[in-house]
Amino acid sequence: MSPLAVSAASFPAHSHSKNFIEQKKQARPGMELCAGGFECAPGEVHPWHKPAMPTQEQFKSSPTYPVIVTPNPMAAKQAIDGTADPQYAVPINQGPVTINSAFFEGIMEIHLKGLPNSQQRLFEGKKRHFQIMCQGRFKRPVPASSLCMGQEFVKPGQAPAWVGDLIFNAAAKVFSHSTQVDAYAELPYFMNPVLAACQMVNVSRAGSAPGLAEAQEDMSLFSPALADKNGKPVSAAKRKKWCDVPKNLEGLMLDTEHVYTFHIWQHFIDFSAYKFSVGGLCNLDLAGPLNGQPLQLTVYDTKAKEHLFSMLVWHERLLYDPARQATMQAAHAMADKLTRLGSGLRWLLGSSK
Repeated sequence: MSPLAVSAASFPAHSHSKNFIEQKKQARPGMELCAGGFECAPGEVHPWHKPAMPTQEQFKSSPTYPVIVTPNPMAAKQAIDGTADPQYAVPINQGPVTINSAFFEGIMEIHLKGLPNSQQRLFEGKKRHFQIMCQGRFKRPVPASSLCMGQEFVKPGQAPAWVGDLIFNAAAKVFSHSTQVDAYAELPYFMNPVLAACQMVNVSRAGSAPGLAEAQEDMSLFSPALADKNGKPVSAAKRKKWCDVPKNLEGLMLDTEHVYTFHIWQHFIDFSAYKFSVGGLCNLDLAGPLNGQPLQLTVYDTKAKEHLFSMLVWHERLLYDPARQATMQAAHAMADKLTRLGSGLRWLLGSSK
């Protein structure tokens, strides 16, 4: 395969060419052509992610076994708890960590359900599988419409119909007006604008910010349209609906003066089991279809091509499962069934709590 010495400058911005594979050289027999023109074996970790890849011994000794979260080496200028080491095991279910990235500085707390150290009080009676809380200040103004969260992929999936028709379309159907999706880009991705997607946003004046976990929905300082006739903040549901209309965000900026707090959670992906589920209809194992590329927790400025933060969520079975080939074959079979369901999935893709 190609050399591992890859600079951050060589990571491509999102491309919109639907002929990426055809425009590049053909991979050698038994290899796959991946982002950046690298050749990788099926199931092999891409060179851009490999510096963060945990060993099997690290998984076994982790308090979050079988999951380890690391910084994404593709996120330039990102330091977590003061270190840029891609092998740093980001503390999960323990409390806040510091984050200092290209355009944001503050704290972040990540909680995943189903791990040995999970805090059950955060998940009891709720469908969510993870929760991220982030608070801090922007170092430069950021267009509100370009701050997005989602996934980007560096290798072809082992179940392309499933990736294209289920994961990508699930994102698009939940946030139909504002989702940015390209299954054919050099780095296939889906990105949802944060203000239309996350479950809680609070904008406060410096010196009067709420506690990270205690923050309540309030974007009245961001736009008068997000306050009612009495000046009270509108609900999160109304804010999400308003921010999901692109023209409403035109010209609006996330400024450097205020303190921003975001709470993000979802119920589709169970990181502890590495499975994707839709309304009880399907329960897909991700270890095979992801083809050696970890899931991400990412917030990204799509205009400036910079990360607010980006974490890789590794699962032991993604890297070291001897039965992965059988899992991939089963995923292919399930994908064929699911793609025939078409629009029948639409009603299942509602909001989570």
